[in-house]
Amino acid sequence: MEFNQFKKRIGLKIKYYRNLRDLTQEVLSEKIDCSVNYLSLVENGHKNISLNMIYRISKALDVSISKIFEFED
Repeated sequence: MEFNQFKKRIGLKIKYYRNLRDLTQEVLSEKIDCSVNYLSLVENGHKNISLNMIYRISKALDVSISKIFEFED
């Protein structure tokens, strides 16, 4: 898997769990202290994401970090 595809899959997982929790990008971005634009770029696979941010997102979404990295081929 190429890195860009990897970023896209992580972004899709974040978006999936955000939608599952019925949260808007605005609400999640407030919870994790980032801009809506940044979160949108992450969810669409256009931005690199730090481990710190993945940790904050997983806590805000109440999902284990490992779930964000679980991909089905």
